Amino acid sequence: MAERQSQSNTATNDGPPAVENEPHPGPTRQDGSHDSATKEEWYSVTFSVPWIVRGADTGQDAINIAVSEVGKRITSAGDRTRNCNINVQSLGCNNCNSRTDALLLVSNTALVGLLVTLEIKAASDEEAERIARREIGPHLEDTPLTSVDISRM
Repeated sequence: MAERQSQSNTATNDGPPAVENEPHPGPTRQDGSHDSATKEEWYSVTFSVPWIVRGADTGQDAINIAVSEVGKRITSAGDRTRNCNINVQSLGCNNCNSRTDALLLVSNTALVGLLVTLEIKAASDEEAERIARREIGPHLEDTPLTSVDISRM
């Protein structure tokens, strides 16, 4: 019986290595890449976000309300987000070289242009933008997110 066992062991060890013995590159992500195969870095992703504010008496009130509302909605960032910054967009005049806040206030209803910048851990620019959209998109329903800048930190 011992002879049979040793013969069957040598027969299986002579062939090519089994797939089970190969090192696994890590869990597969949704995009098909593997965690250990990619080196993730921090990226800064900036979106232009239009925000409507109702019941604002002044432009500064509308800005304060817009920044506060957007900030409250996106404070629950995931583990791949480390910082979020919200600023009011600025518009420039080519003739007089002056700048003003991106704000339109009519009949106590305002449209405020905001810049939302997130720091995202990702493997590439494209992945950083996708992750940033997934992080804040559900919190800003029916709000267009226009990417204006993506840079490695």
